[in-house]
Amino acid sequence: MDSSEIIGHVLRAILMMGLLAGPILLSILILGLIIGVLQAATSVNEQSLTFVPKLIITALVIGIGGSTILSLYVDYIRDVLARIPSLTQ
Repeated sequence: MDSSEIIGHVLRAILMMGLLAGPILLSILILGLIIGVLQAATSVNEQSLTFVPKLIITALVIGIGGSTILSLYVDYIRDVLARIPSLTQ
C-alpha cells in the first residue's frame, strides 16, 4: 500500500465527514446568523433565544434528512470493511 492510496482513503473520509455533518452544521450556521442579527438589532441577549431554535432546526434536519445521511454512512462503512482484505496485502 503506497502513500497515494492512504491519501485517497483519508480524503474520502474527510469528504464523507463533510457530507454527513454539512447539512446539520450549515442549517445551524444560517439560523445562528439570522438570530444574531436580530439580537443585535433589538439588543435582546437571551441565551435560550439562540439555543432552542438551533435545537429545533437540528431535530428537523435530522428528521428530514436522517435516512439519507444514515444510508450514505452505511454505504461508506460497507465499502471500507470490504476493502480491508486488500489493504493488508
